Amino acid sequence: MPDILAQLITWGLVLLKLIIATFCGGVVGYERERYDHPAGFRTHVLVCVGAAVYMMVSVTVAGERFDPGRIAAQVASGIGFLGAGTIIKQGSIVRGLTTAASLWAVAGIGLAAGYNFATLAIALLGTLVVLGTLYALKWIEYNIERRRTFTLTLVLVEPRQQLEWIRAALAEEGIDVTGMNFQEGISGPAEVVFEGYAANREKLERAIAVISRHETVQGARWEYR
Repeated sequence: MPDILAQLITWGLVLLKLIIATFCGGVVGYERERYDHPAGFRTHVLVCVGAAVYMMVSVTVAGERFDPGRIAAQVASGIGFLGAGTIIKQGSIVRGLTTAASLWAVAGIGLAAGYNFATLAIALLGTLVVLGTLYALKWIEYNIERRRTFTLTLVLVEPRQQLEWIRAALAEEGIDVTGMNFQEGISGPAEVVFEGYAANREKLERAIAVISRHETVQGARWEYR
């Protein structure tokens, strides 16, 4: 009977560690999935649970005679190939670095969850710090970047019929328009100057590309400061 009870306790502890690893990886992965990043919910859960399994196996195999960190240490270097797969370079723009870093972080969280009860607290607190970095710092970064100003000058054939559409196209990329100067010519096209704040150059370029393709737009000049 004592042996059966000990086995049940052991299996219960293993299950608890795996549940915590699933939770920690899941909440980080949800944030990545929500913003449609390359590695999302399932990837982060699998990385965190896999790291916890490696740590538990390492501790079990090593026992008291060998170093339990030898097998688990390979997770830190082995996660690199997954992180590299999430990094995409498009011209001068590099995407996926934050997702690669979050995968590396949840691997460490999984190792902490799989070791013992003392490191379970490290896993949970580490998850809170990672979430704080992804959520809170994103907001801070966005509000710092949005202070960058832009000036967009458009040459329009029918300016008075297109102003609301242009505002909507800019707003769709999160661009704030704070001022507009309308200079209508005596005959022919007119110039409309928009001023405001853009979160980054990429969003502004994307909005201008959409606007420039419209049949009533004959020209576009812009500055980003």
